[in-house]
Amino acid sequence: MNSSVNNYRNINPKHKKLLFYALIGALLLAILSVGGGYTENELILDNNQLLITGLYGEEIPISEIQLIELTNKRPSLRKRISGFSTGNRKKGFFRTNGGEKIKAIINSNVRPWILITKKSGDKIYFSSNGKSNKSIYEELKKTLPSNTYNN
Repeated sequence: MNSSVNNYRNINPKHKKLLFYALIGALLLAILSVGGGYTENELILDNNQLLITGLYGEEIPISEIQLIELTNKRPSLRKRISGFSTGNRKKGFFRTNGGEKIKAIINSNVRPWILITKKSGDKIYFSSNGKSNKSIYEELKKTLPSNTYNN
């Protein structure tokens, strides 16, 4: 143990400073990553686009949406491809037990979830932690063309 302490003492002061800043940077990056995962996402209709805010959010032109529906069933997420997953929060791309690749923007496990299916076949499962998913869906229904939601 003395040799490692002596080795640290023998490091150039500039390298010690660089090491210190690198450790601080890595710590800040870790904190910001986790903080971003806990930031609430929102669904916003704006300029003929559905905007999903926050981590793994995106802008989806209304013309690219095949269907928006409420669902009580969310597929089991077998493997996280990329993203954030802790507790009830899951944000990113996941592989289901059936092998399908989906995007999840899950802020809570409160049902029903909102399922957005694009014309490309891509699926996005969304849930809010602050607002009722059913009320968000009803708000979307008021402005979306009738062929994009389930009655």
